[in-house]
Amino acid sequence: MQHLPTSRFRTPLLQRLLFFIGMVVLGTAQACSSTSKLPPAQSSTEFYQKYKAEAGFKGTTIPVGLVTRLFAKEIQDTTVRAALSNITSVRALTFTPTDRKARRLLENGLTQELDQVLQKENYTAVPFLTETPGALQFKMRQANDQVQEIVGYRKYGNNFLMLQINGRFTRDQVQQLLQKVDPDVFLPLLE
Repeated sequence: MQHLPTSRFRTPLLQRLLFFIGMVVLGTAQACSSTSKLPPAQSSTEFYQKYKAEAGFKGTTIPVGLVTRLFAKEIQDTTVRAALSNITSVRALTFTPTDRKARRLLENGLTQELDQVLQKENYTAVPFLTETPGALQFKMRQANDQVQEIVGYRKYGNNFLMLQINGRFTRDQVQQLLQKVDPDVFLPLLE
């Protein structure tokens, strides 16, 4: 009886099994790769959709009724009340990096990608707000005389926050709304 050398890589079944395991590992590695591999977002809504389910991100839709109730008792200004009643949706996206790749995304890509979206879609800075360090930076998109969307965002420490408010507002309503409502009030709703 001739003794054939045994090698764990010679049997076809074992080769197929190793190939399958290799493909699973490769697929898992690709699925866990940095979110920067995804194509750049083309709108703020697409930016939200792109990142909301990625590791370290949390996307939250805040009920409009909750927003209205939260501020209605404290605010008597009719312009601000009208703005609150014109809100159609409020979404927030938060990000806390979970690893080194995610920290690089925060440092070298996340705010830049959103800046490009806002620039391309002709968002303008909200001119009546001061740009203090650490504060949300607000941009608005309007058609004719109606502001349709307000986007506020900031990178603070190792975190990122984007707040997206959709509705139909006048510029005066936006001004009054952003001067009277502290966006940080939303942070406990996101946890």
